[in-house]
Amino acid sequence: MVLAVMKHLIRSGLALLIALAATTAPAASDDTRQACVFDPVGADGFVYDLFRDYAVQAREWGYDLDIRAYTDEAVAANDLKAGKCDMAVLSGVRTRQFVKFAGSLDMAGGLQRYADLRKAIGAMSGPKAAPLMRANGYEVAGVVPLGKVFLFARDRAHLASLDKLAGKRIAILEYDRASRLITEEAGASPVPASIASLGPLFNNGSADLTYAPAIAYAPLELGQGVTPDGGMANFVLAMLSGQIVIHRDRFDADFGARSRAWVFDTLFDTTLARARKAENALDDDLWVAVSEQQTTQYRAMFRRVREQLWREEWYSHRMQRLLKKIRCAGDAGLAECSQESEGGTVY
Repeated sequence: MVLAVMKHLIRSGLALLIALAATTAPAASDDTRQACVFDPVGADGFVYDLFRDYAVQAREWGYDLDIRAYTDEAVAANDLKAGKCDMAVLSGVRTRQFVKFAGSLDMAGGLQRYADLRKAIGAMSGPKAAPLMRANGYEVAGVVPLGKVFLFARDRAHLASLDKLAGKRIAILEYDRASRLITEEAGASPVPASIASLGPLFNNGSADLTYAPAIAYAPLELGQGVTPDGGMANFVLAMLSGQIVIHRDRFDADFGARSRAWVFDTLFDTTLARARKAENALDDDLWVAVSEQQTTQYRAMFRRVREQLWREEWYSHRMQRLLKKIRCAGDAGLAECSQESEGGTVY
């Protein structure tokens, strides 16, 4: 009798556990998230390839990422807005519309040295910056460096001085107000373009100059435009970053912080090495030396534009202030360090 009762209780207990498991365990489809990755080359590009490593790690956090490659960044951004993507990998310039603080990292003349970029992204990836990495239901869950941005010219003579840019046509990203202001400040004419059309406009002569990081040189086929008389100025216009933007309500509350820390600790150096390799692969003959006088002129022009954008609140004031402090920590002799621009003096 006792044995029969025990068997009944065991069977009942097992049945209850199974029932509870069926009601509480999420279905596999609930763990799947749509990841939309912008890469100009598509699924064969290095950004897409890098994201595969991230997807492997995401499985450890309980999420199976269904990765879709986009060669048009605007479409990827719009699909994120429309809710078709749970997360998207975009350039920092494009991310500004979702999370202004994070997207402002790519500001014109913001940083020029990789050591400084490491400080900035490190700060962004830490716990103190967490509230600033969220806005309007979105969160930036990781930032990687995609390289220094340089100015390319079909005729290297156009890079001899700032005055030489007057009257020239410069292909710029159509949604980036900073690029337009800088082009106009230099007396040149902006030619609006997307990332995909920057190369063709430059290569076919519709634009005299354009800008891009070294990793885009081959994908955009910029060699066609700089051959045979062109070159690239050895002056860093900005730093380009890649950023993972998520819908906050589609992930665990601590996903963003955990992801940012992992991306910085694991992917920063890998991505930076790819950016440096692309820069080192460019022919030495392409580079056009920029004099100290030109450098001072460029920096002054960028500072004037950033100050205007400060007044317009185009960039995040917190990010502008952070980058100014980092610049001055790296070079206390910069004129701006003792000027009231971008929120006040540093020294």
